[in-house]
Amino acid sequence: MSAIDIIQIGVNRYAPSGSESVNLYATSASAPLTLGQLVQAVCIHSAAALENQSVLKMNTMNNGTVLLDEAAGWLEKIADGSANWDAAKQFLVGTMHIDAKVLPEDIDTYDRRMKAAAALKDKMDGLTQTQQQDMVDLQSIVNRRDVAHSTAANVVRALANSASANAANF
Repeated sequence: MSAIDIIQIGVNRYAPSGSESVNLYATSASAPLTLGQLVQAVCIHSAAALENQSVLKMNTMNNGTVLLDEAAGWLEKIADGSANWDAAKQFLVGTMHIDAKVLPEDIDTYDRRMKAAAALKDKMDGLTQTQQQDMVDLQSIVNRRDVAHSTAANVVRALANSASANAANF
C-alpha cells in the first residue's frame, strides 16, 4: 500500500458539525484507493490525533497536580503561621491568581491566617474540579482513540476475510 497524504483544510462554514477543518485524503499511487485503505487512513489519522490530545491533556493534568501540591504546602504553612507572608502572598497572587484585595495585610492573628487559608482553599477547590473535568475529558479521548484503533483493526480483518473468501471461490 502506498503512502496516503492527509491535507487539512480550514473551512469553518463548510466543515461538518461546526468543526474548523476538513481532512482530504489523497495518494500518489497509480491505482485508486480502495474503501478499506481510505477507512484505515481515516481511523489511523484519527487515532494519532486523539493520542496527541490525550498526551496534552495528561500534561495539563500533571501541571495542575504539581500546582495543587505546592498550594497544599502553602496552605499548611499559612494555617500554622510558619509561612513567610510576603512569599506566600506572592504565590497566592502571582501563581494562584487570587485577588490581593481579599487577602489580609498580614497573618499575625488566627483570623487573618484563616482568611488567607480560606481564599487559597477556595482556589484549590476550583482547581480540583477542573482536574476532575480533565480526567473525564481524558477518559473520553482515550475511549474515542480506542474506537478508532478498533475500527481500523476490524477493517483489516474484514479485508482479510474478504480476500480469503474470494481466493476460496476460485
